[in-house]
Amino acid sequence: MILASRNKFKDSEEFRNKFLETLTPGVIPRANFIQWDAIEKKIGLYQKFLSFYGNLTSATDPELKAELRDSLIANDAPFYPIEVAFELLAHTGDRFVTSTDFLDFKNLAAGEIDEKTIEKIADLLVDLGLGKIIRTELNDYFLGVQVGLETHRRKNIGGAAFKAIVKQELDNVVLSLAEKGFKFELSDEEKVMYDDGKTSKTADFCLSNPIMKLGIEVNFYTSSGSKPTEIKRSYGQVNQQMEKVNAVLVWVTDGIGYLDMKKSLKEARDIHKNIYNLSMFKENFETDIIAALRETMSDIP
Repeated sequence: MILASRNKFKDSEEFRNKFLETLTPGVIPRANFIQWDAIEKKIGLYQKFLSFYGNLTSATDPELKAELRDSLIANDAPFYPIEVAFELLAHTGDRFVTSTDFLDFKNLAAGEIDEKTIEKIADLLVDLGLGKIIRTELNDYFLGVQVGLETHRRKNIGGAAFKAIVKQELDNVVLSLAEKGFKFELSDEEKVMYDDGKTSKTADFCLSNPIMKLGIEVNFYTSSGSKPTEIKRSYGQVNQQMEKVNAVLVWVTDGIGYLDMKKSLKEARDIHKNIYNLSMFKENFETDIIAALRETMSDIP
């Protein structure tokens, strides 16, 4: 089923132009762009570890490896300065890997770190360039690292923020439909089973009543991504499978990244018609549902 407002465009180029014209570039509030309070708190918590590295004075890397090894062995809890060292190198996450290294920080944190492991880690940190870092003003350097890491945080929270916005819009739609006599249930991360009874599609949200079910996927892009290509590969088939069980797949997506994905957006709409940006969704989704209900049940006024 193609929802009413999604079917009104004469072609995918017209859809793409309207999509870009009504684009929502970003959803993160200005005050949350850089979390200065959290960064300043982190610098305070890490101060003793920054001082730990600031006190290392060896001039050459071989000397620094020995001094770092001895300092870590002498530390009652060496995991914490090791963790901070990797963050000074702008690495975060539970694991560190190269072509020759593998460190699982959860395992390191959970057990006692022996001298042989400490020696290997000291060699690794210096080889990665820790010596260059500790010869700078560490507080200023660490501040710069934290500001740089905010780019990754914004990428993650942008998607979560957009999903929360769409969830609020769906809540509003459910309430408005109920006032009009159409009762729907809204759920998160629900599996829509295909007619074979074995395979399924898990949607970010699912809007359903005894007459119809809509699986709703939500994505926000601040840079170009793979989702439009994924749609070209898979969503045509997903649509066919969902229609067999009287379900409709809807994709709500937005973000400034689409300015660099114009071709993919047009091609995605060729395959999957039920695409909305946030503005389109707010303007049309509720009336599209009512029109679909009327199409399904001719006795609805």
